[in-house]
Amino acid sequence: MRSMRVRGILWAAACVPALLGGCATMQDFAGIPRTGYQGDGTYVVSPQEEGLACRQIKERLEILTRKLQILPAEAAYERETTPATVGSAIGRMFGGKDDGLKATDDYKRAQAESDALKALIARKQCV
Repeated sequence: MRSMRVRGILWAAACVPALLGGCATMQDFAGIPRTGYQGDGTYVVSPQEEGLACRQIKERLEILTRKLQILPAEAAYERETTPATVGSAIGRMFGGKDDGLKATDDYKRAQAESDALKALIARKQCV
């Protein structure tokens, strides 16, 4: 009887975070890097990205460069408009002038991905 209870508790402890989408959070707590955007603002390239040819990586970098040029204007426009969500309103009230802006978050993510792809190009010794 007791072993069934213990087994149930262990199952709940292992499966509930996965069912609630908490796996990434558990990895963050454990310090295990995963592909994609990290909690510290960096980006880790995936095995699929590692396998891309130099030309494909450069094309992705060109897209990110264009995005990085457009996002500051979007952030300026967003700064002038009324916040669309409660979260962005609170971010603007208690944070800096760019807190709570989707364009600013997108810019940070695009910059992190761009930096990771530039490092990948260097590792692959692309010309």
